[in-house]
Amino acid sequence: MIIYRRWLKGSPAPVGALVTLSDGEEDLACGLLDKIGVRVISFEPCPDSAEEAFREVIEKAFEAKSLLRYEAYRLINGDGDSFPGLIVDVYKDLAVLQSSSLAIDKHIMTIAKIVKDVTGAEAVAEKSSQRVRAKVGLPPREGLLIGNKKETVVDEEGVKFKVSIEGQKTGLYLDQRENRVYAERFSSGSKFLDAFSYTGGFGLHALKAGAREVTFVDEDPWALRVLRENLRLNNFDEGKVRVVREDAWKFFARSIKRGKSFEVGSVDPPALMDDYKDGYVRYVRAYSGAGSIIEVLAVLSSCSRSMDRETFVRAVHQALAPKYRILELRGSAPDHSTRMGLEDYLKTAFVYLG
Repeated sequence: MIIYRRWLKGSPAPVGALVTLSDGEEDLACGLLDKIGVRVISFEPCPDSAEEAFREVIEKAFEAKSLLRYEAYRLINGDGDSFPGLIVDVYKDLAVLQSSSLAIDKHIMTIAKIVKDVTGAEAVAEKSSQRVRAKVGLPPREGLLIGNKKETVVDEEGVKFKVSIEGQKTGLYLDQRENRVYAERFSSGSKFLDAFSYTGGFGLHALKAGAREVTFVDEDPWALRVLRENLRLNNFDEGKVRVVREDAWKFFARSIKRGKSFEVGSVDPPALMDDYKDGYVRYVRAYSGAGSIIEVLAVLSSCSRSMDRETFVRAVHQALAPKYRILELRGSAPDHSTRMGLEDYLKTAFVYLG
C-alpha cells in the first residue's frame, strides 16, 4: 500500500526514512518515505530502525513461503508481502532482488544482508532493470551485492533449470511454476509446441511427461543456449527436440502455410498490452495463430497487468471462437502472494480445441 504525498501532512523527512502514519490521535501504520509518498510495510508501531522493520516483514514472508517447500520461490511479492516496490526471488542458494523505489534503493544492502541471513542464500544479486524503474525516472541497477555466485540449478518437480542473473526478469518465470507442472497431464505422448519458450519451461515439463516430440520457439539466442543446457541437465533425448530461433508470429504463419500442426502447445508471450498500444490485437494474433496449428489443447497466457481476466477471456474468444472450451483458468503460483485490491497479473487458460 502507498499513501500518496497529497494526503500527507507533517514534518519533512528524507527519502528512505522510516516514518509513522498517524491520524493525530493514534498511530496507524509504519512505512518508508518515498518521492511519491509512504510505502506502508506494517500496521504496527514502527520499531527502532528500518533494519528491524525489514527483518520482521522478510521473516514473516519466509515463514509463509516455507510452507510451499519450493526450491525456487518468490519470497517478497511487493504489496502482496507488505513490501511495496520490492521483489525478492530465491533460487536455492542464489537470491535476486528487484527494486522499483528510490527509498528501497537506499536500503538495498541492508535488505540483501537480511535476505541472506533469513534464507541461507550463498549469494544475493540485484536485477533492478524492469520497465517501471524507467517510468519513475530511476536508472537500471544490476550486479552482485553479496557473494560471487551468478548462476545455479534448481529442481522444479523433477525438471532441472539453470538460473542465471544474466537472463530476463530475475532468472526464471516463477509465476508459471504450477501451470508448467499442471500442463504435464495433457502432454504425454503428444507432439508439443512451446512458443515464446524462453529457457524451455513448458516444453521441458512436456518432455518429462513423455511427449513424443517438442518444438521450442524463441528469438532470444541467449535463452535458447540455456535451453540446450537444460536439455542436457535433464538427460532428455534431443532426438525428440526441435529448437527454432524465430519470431513466434512468423513461425505460426510459416507452420500454417506448410500445414504443420501440434496436438498440445503453450503460447506465453511477453507483456504485450503493457508494452504496445496495439497489445490486445497482438494477443489475439498470437492466440489465433496458435489455434490454427494446435489441434487438441492450447495453454494460452498473458502476463500484462493492464489486461484483466475479462479482457483476457475476450481475446481468447475473439481468436478461437467458435471452436474452443476453456477447461480451466489459472493464475500465478501461490508464492506470488496477493491481497484485496491487488489483482494477479498472470492469466493462463487451458483451452480444448478438439
